[in-house]
Amino acid sequence: MKVHTLRTPSPELVSRSIQVNAALKARRTPQSNVWFFDSPKNNTRLSIETDLAFMHLVLLEGDPSVVRYWPVQRGEYNLPAAAGTSTRIDRRDGSQEWWHFKRVTRTERRAATAKASERNEVRDAAQSAGAVYLIKTDTDLRDEVFRFDNWLTLCAAMTRCRGHFLGHEMDRIAQRLDLQDAVTLKALLTLEDADPALMLAAVARALQAGAIATELKLRRISYDSLIMRQVS
Repeated sequence: MKVHTLRTPSPELVSRSIQVNAALKARRTPQSNVWFFDSPKNNTRLSIETDLAFMHLVLLEGDPSVVRYWPVQRGEYNLPAAAGTSTRIDRRDGSQEWWHFKRVTRTERRAATAKASERNEVRDAAQSAGAVYLIKTDTDLRDEVFRFDNWLTLCAAMTRCRGHFLGHEMDRIAQRLDLQDAVTLKALLTLEDADPALMLAAVARALQAGAIATELKLRRISYDSLIMRQVS
């Protein structure tokens, strides 16, 4: 009798390990949150310090001009104080940016001189690396509530289907948009030959790449969301 065995999947497609305790101990302050985020754009799991940084980085997942990003870790670039508070970004046009995160809508107890010194260290490191130095604050997020929530949903959809081939679903999206200018998300998810989970992941990937578009800034993504080709 022939015995059929299942192929052992690649470990990185099943789970991704991260040093949780080390990330918690490396926080600048014990009051700051640490987020462990599976990033589809970077194809890795990240530890991100502070809610402010986490929200900005989730939004980067939906920026087609960004190839990858990675939070600066403690000890890199001789910046022990800035670990978890800045992120390097590679853009599709070859340019680089270095974002430093700062809250401005509430007073923090840390001395202003210490904060200024930390920012100067990051700015100098960014310039040495040939990157543009930018400060990103909580005020930049005021109008991003829906877009942030939508990319949390879309990133989760991509993560759940990590390792699955999405070519069939991508072809079905293209075929439908060849027939009509726009199609609802529900119409794609309920196609007779489509797996809804894989289709949602494919829609998320296409949105992430800028191949298609839908309204993500003013409303939550839903069955009624109109999917259309991105106009370049």
